[in-house]
Amino acid sequence: MGKILVVEDDNDIRDMLGETLGMWQHEPAKHGKEGLEIFSKGGISLILTDMRMPVMDGLTMLKKIRQMDKTVPIIVITGYPSLNSAMESLSCGADFYLVKPINITDLKIKIEKCFQKTGMVRTIARLEKSNKILIWLLAAGFAAGFAAGALFM
Repeated sequence: MGKILVVEDDNDIRDMLGETLGMWQHEPAKHGKEGLEIFSKGGISLILTDMRMPVMDGLTMLKKIRQMDKTVPIIVITGYPSLNSAMESLSCGADFYLVKPINITDLKIKIEKCFQKTGMVRTIARLEKSNKILIWLLAAGFAAGFAAGALFM
C-alpha cells in the first residue's frame, strides 16, 4: 500500500488530518499544484483533498489526476458544501464528498472502503489477465491438437 496524499491549504486541518492518518503513511501538500506534482512522482494510493485552495483548487487537481489515473481513490472535503460542488466532484471522479468539520470515524471508514475497492480492482485486473492467458493457451492447444489430428487422417 502506498501513501495517502493530503492536499489542504489550512495548516491546522492538514496537521489534524496527518495525526488522524497516523496509521497510514501520508504526504502533505498545501495546494492542488503541489498535490499534482507529488502524485506525478508515483507511490500515492489515495488522495484526500480540500476543494477551495490557492494556486490550484481541488476540483481542478481532481480533473487533472483523472486524466492520468482513472482508479486512484479520491476523497473530497470542503467547508463550503453545495449540491453543485458535490455533484461536480462526484461526476469528475471523486469517490466520496465529505463536509467539514470532518467526522474522523466516517473519514477512516471511507478510507478503508477506498482501499478495499482498490484491492478488488487490482484482483479483477489480475483475473482478467489470467483469463486472457488461459483463453490463448486453450486456443493454441486446440489449434495444435487440430493440426496434429489432421496429420493422422
